[in-house]
Amino acid sequence: MSRAAQGLRAWLLQRFTAIYIAAFLLVTVGGRLAGSAETYSQWRELFRLPWMNVATVIFAMAVLLHAWVGIRDVLIDYVHAVWLRLSLLALTGLVLLASLLWVVRALALVALVGAT
Repeated sequence: MSRAAQGLRAWLLQRFTAIYIAAFLLVTVGGRLAGSAETYSQWRELFRLPWMNVATVIFAMAVLLHAWVGIRDVLIDYVHAVWLRLSLLALTGLVLLASLLWVVRALALVALVGAT
């Protein structure tokens, strides 16, 4: 694969994730302003719904992929020592992966607590 195709892939990934992030935020903020979930228990019930869990996990993945592409590009452009760049890329990847796992765990706990 050519380097230009990799740049196009990163560009497209940033655009598609930005579109999903914006759409998700518009729907959730719009729902909040419409008064669909006023209390904590209503929010908890909303996040127990399977479609909301899936949409939220996709949102978290979109945010983390968006961040990964941006951080990766900055590190590739401005960190010239290969060992440091690779170390920072690995650390960034681990932090983003841990963040995704934390979101999935939080949503699973919301779905499980009270379901019994």
